[in-house]
Amino acid sequence: LSKMLEGSPSVVLVGGAVIARGEVSVDAGLSVSIRLDDVLGDLPSPGDEVVLRIAEAARGQSEYLATVERANPEMMIVSDLELISTLQQRMIVRVGTDIPVKIEREMAGGKLVDLDPCIEGTILDLSGTGLRLYCGAALRENYRFGFDLSTGFDVFKLVAEVLRCEVVPRGYRYGCRFVGTTQHEADALHRFVLSEQIAQRRRAQPE
Repeated sequence: LSKMLEGSPSVVLVGGAVIARGEVSVDAGLSVSIRLDDVLGDLPSPGDEVVLRIAEAARGQSEYLATVERANPEMMIVSDLELISTLQQRMIVRVGTDIPVKIEREMAGGKLVDLDPCIEGTILDLSGTGLRLYCGAALRENYRFGFDLSTGFDVFKLVAEVLRCEVVPRGYRYGCRFVGTTQHEADALHRFVLSEQIAQRRRAQPE
């Protein structure tokens, strides 16, 4: 487990009730430290068992049974983590964005060809499996297009397919799914979505 959970959003449960929300700040392998953002109930005592519900990049949502080593309103340290369940949530974990994008390629005759001029748009939200796109151009259903996406850590050459369209002021809003992404790309996109969720939550917190 060492360092695998660091940065992951976490929920602490006792008896099935949520008592705290936060983020894994240190994953030392034998123990995990959780920085608490919201305390919603009585904190457990050292030696008590809790369930950690963690949104992991690799597994999706996972639940661990753990023993409390220390707990205060700012931090909880637990040990003896035992994985008890996983629920892949790649389809529903998404984050709102305003990332500008250029559609530079389109699928024609079974292969991607360059577009000239490019179609400019904005990614409104993103998940590991798709995106919601705004642009001024009318795109047909099942239209496949290629674009580059930079996350700050990776640059992907992605292909997406239009699944649905909504007419909005001054343009169109499209629901799209990624086509032909590798497992590595899907994992990296999912990690980026989770990191953006954490960053947005931090920015929303009052100073």
